[in-house]
Amino acid sequence: MGMQDQLTHDAFFYGTDARFTDVLVPFVRDGLQRDDAVMAAVTHNNAGLLRDALGQAATAVQFIDRDEWYQRPARTIAGWGRLLADATSRGHEAVRIIGEVGFGPPARHTTWTRYESVVNAVFADAPAWIVCPYDTRVLPGAVLADARRTHPTLTAAEPGGNTAYRPPAEFLDAVPEPMPPVDGPPALVATLGDSVADARWLVGRVAAEHGWPDAGRLDELLLVTSEIVANAVLHGGTRRELRVWAADPALVCEIADDGPGPADPLVGYRPPAELLIGGRGLWIARQLSEALAVSHDDGWTRVRYALRRP
Repeated sequence: MGMQDQLTHDAFFYGTDARFTDVLVPFVRDGLQRDDAVMAAVTHNNAGLLRDALGQAATAVQFIDRDEWYQRPARTIAGWGRLLADATSRGHEAVRIIGEVGFGPPARHTTWTRYESVVNAVFADAPAWIVCPYDTRVLPGAVLADARRTHPTLTAAEPGGNTAYRPPAEFLDAVPEPMPPVDGPPALVATLGDSVADARWLVGRVAAEHGWPDAGRLDELLLVTSEIVANAVLHGGTRRELRVWAADPALVCEIADDGPGPADPLVGYRPPAELLIGGRGLWIARQLSEALAVSHDDGWTRVRYALRRP
């Protein structure tokens, strides 16, 4: 491949340690030879395999703790954006990334599959070649099948390319983010007017009743609430409702309005510099929430988000 001037985003399926190193060590060495910045967010075992196989060259690779890195998709996207900007500022014309997504428990598989699709849009013009390893020994079939739908190209693949790939807007529309689960009736149901302060007070009251400390994570919960309610007031309909469930150690909040909801399925994933109207609030909320989903049905748009008490 010549000089990288736009995103290449591969899925790489492997079933043995030897296959992992046979394909990815040459990928890394070639990048270093071209003076690309090279980064690897992989399992602890795979980081060891790469270090052993690369020898002294491993010191030129930026290794990232995968389990820390893949906590929340929007935060991971922001992190890659910072690392890309940093590499460019150091004079690298291109970046090579090995990004082995931590899919987590089954309830999070859709969340991280959507992340893989979002990467294609957010970093479309980035001088980056990303290879995403998928371990066929441990990942379920549905995750492996979806990898073909979220990656335009496959590493070391069969001839004929990847006909299963779907553009992000299409994929995200077809595969909605699961709503954070709730159990039982809400602790609070309230009709909201135009006041962000009222919503903050109501959510703060429920949080206090369930032992949240006065600062830190509570401030983030109230900031997310402010941003979501402000969005509903500015861009939503005329009727608004708040529901709060106390699912210790988390609070799950839902802001519903009778507006049409965001037209862009990528809203909240793009960093602020690229945002469409109304996207900044959702971007902040996605950064801070353990889980967040937007749904539109029965004439209501619902934004439901969960934050954990520290």
